[in-house]
Amino acid sequence: MARSDIVVPGADLQDAADSMRRVLQHISVKRSSADFNQVVGSPVRDAAEHFEDRWDSGRKQLRQECDDILEAIDMILSTFTDVDNQSGDSLGGGR
Repeated sequence: MARSDIVVPGADLQDAADSMRRVLQHISVKRSSADFNQVVGSPVRDAAEHFEDRWDSGRKQLRQECDDILEAIDMILSTFTDVDNQSGDSLGGGR
């Protein structure tokens, strides 16, 4: 391989994007419907609600960051596919 060759691991990028989409399907962005008042006492309830508030923010942030990564992967794959197709066409491969 010459030094000027650019290798984009398209299959690997696609696998990573597909795996991330599967993980995101299992991350709930909804708050728990648990009624901490009925389940536990005051100190534990307060800690559980505090955790739920922080996890709620974390889920939203995780979801946004993963969506941004997926968008970037899709853009990379699309751009390199377009460039590859244009290069092939310019060399007469599209005839």
